[in-house]
Amino acid sequence: MANDRAIERNTIVIDRKTYRTNQKVRLFPANQQPGKIIIGEASAADNPNANEWNIGDLRGGMGVEIMDPAQDADRYWFGDIQSRYKDRIILPRLATLTSSSPATACQTLTHYRNDIFGSFGTAVHTYNNSTDTWGSSVRTLLNNATDGANGIVGGTDMLVIATGSEVDYWNNSAWARNTTDIKYVVFWKDLLWGIDQAGQMYYTDDLSTAWSTDAKLQLPDNYIVKLMVARGPDRQEHIYAATKVGLYVHDDVNQRFVPTDLILPFHPDAGKGATVWRGSIYFPAGNAIYKFQAGSDATIVAPVGPDQDHGLPSDKRGVIVQLQGTHNDLLALLDASSASGVSTLSQPTRGVATHHGVTANASSGFSLITGYDERGHEVKWLSGSSVSGITTSEVANAYNEYRLWWAIDQSVYWMTLPVDVVNPLQVSGSAYAASGSFETPWNDMGIRNQTKTALDVLVETVNPTTSETVKVEYATNYDETYTTLDDATITDGLITTTGLKKFRIVVNGDPVGEVFRSIKFRVTMARGSTTTNTPQLIKLTLVWDAVVDLLYGVAAVIDVRETSPDGRPPKQQVADLKATFAKQTLGEWTYRNDTTETQNYYMRMRDLNGFEESGDDSEEHGVWQVTGIEPRQSRDR
Repeated sequence: MANDRAIERNTIVIDRKTYRTNQKVRLFPANQQPGKIIIGEASAADNPNANEWNIGDLRGGMGVEIMDPAQDADRYWFGDIQSRYKDRIILPRLATLTSSSPATACQTLTHYRNDIFGSFGTAVHTYNNSTDTWGSSVRTLLNNATDGANGIVGGTDMLVIATGSEVDYWNNSAWARNTTDIKYVVFWKDLLWGIDQAGQMYYTDDLSTAWSTDAKLQLPDNYIVKLMVARGPDRQEHIYAATKVGLYVHDDVNQRFVPTDLILPFHPDAGKGATVWRGSIYFPAGNAIYKFQAGSDATIVAPVGPDQDHGLPSDKRGVIVQLQGTHNDLLALLDASSASGVSTLSQPTRGVATHHGVTANASSGFSLITGYDERGHEVKWLSGSSVSGITTSEVANAYNEYRLWWAIDQSVYWMTLPVDVVNPLQVSGSAYAASGSFETPWNDMGIRNQTKTALDVLVETVNPTTSETVKVEYATNYDETYTTLDDATITDGLITTTGLKKFRIVVNGDPVGEVFRSIKFRVTMARGSTTTNTPQLIKLTLVWDAVVDLLYGVAAVIDVRETSPDGRPPKQQVADLKATFAKQTLGEWTYRNDTTETQNYYMRMRDLNGFEESGDDSEEHGVWQVTGIEPRQSRDR
């Protein structure tokens, strides 16, 4: 039987072979990590015994649920805070609910001159900014509105509302109706262009007469969802048609529609509310957004939506119903109120090769507005969970204030928007929502299979008054059960004073730290009754220490000047030691007679140094210094 116990005193078993030792065997830890190398000025992060995770610059935007610390330091998972400013995380902008909205869903919001017109069912209302009311209906449509626009028709500034069965228009003095079945409209080349549900396009410069027939979109009925104007590869402006299978461009000379390089598999929500922003077309499909820019030599098609990376939380996913360009952001309005599941679609294919017939709808949940600044996405507004979805929006300078307007749940809201890239903290009068929060990604510190210890959390804030609060919670190991950071100096974890607050990680009443594999934080911010106040999170820092699995090493001096306890002559002992040193697998080492095997170690021989008698000595007498190291734990400890 092979040896696996050191039965005699002053012996050691290496790779199931017993050797004599002439000194005491040394057991030592073999899991120390190399120390930090500090170059130049020292900082708090240079603590040789701990590490830091600093959270403050979140300008990379949301959408990362599990982070790579080397790439995602400026990202977060989800939240409705403002994250556009370095080391300044603040509350979202204030959304204002307009009063006296008609008790029906709003289909279109359209800016005309200095007013906002809303179509609620078949009733058109005008908002009165002074009294905050929508007032009585100013026009009754034949059907619910499908599109609205303003522009010049025949030299007259017009508001145009299409329903799919007629076009109602207002010239600032009287309403009139054109009964052509126009569903979507756009202004181009001093003309009003319209398209019906079958894809037939028309144009006119006089809404009191019949429209002129133009191109026919060769797609099934109801595939058209939007008309817009953008530059083509010739750098001239053209009409583009957004459809459920991609983007088509209008050939004005030959009166036809031509497919672009953005042709997609069928999606029932593709193209809804597509828009032009900063010289490119942005085309939504579900919660995806494609950036499209036609070029004479190369066309750019790039996905840039909030579905990138890890996307949105399941109750925040939805359908983009409209995109709006602003000075600072491309806004995406998502309706997340639809039912979940996979459904078979009933639309006829009529030969459309990219019609797949099946789509996955988003789960029901919160509707939201996101902003994309070509670096990342940020939530601008988040609804409650029990509301109807967002239906329409408008960005306008009506009432001499630059605002976003949107309709949801039979109500209309507006939010003031900045007209330039500005830190709102430097603008007096900026108004903030009552609360906001964000979640960081899960962070394993780039050491996936190694435990760590959370020691301290440092939170630096600015609180205008004690009514502006910041609360920090953490969760570990992919379990969304949160622990609030708290101590005897604050109540319910609410930080109410400006400065740097240090929290010890307390477990069972002692500040010993908490062991974790991965960790994340949730920060909740709130203000008091003053809408122009916001708490500011400057920086959140986790102090942590890596915990390396306990590994052992064994060092011994082996005496091979006589026969071993298991009967091997010196020369054979030397050959066996050399064979163990060259071995590619691990060998079992022990120097104890322990039947539990807790002191039997599977090791690799790292050092083999011989001190032999020279000359003609066929037995190769001498002593050998050997060192064995566990590359991984031999058993759980």
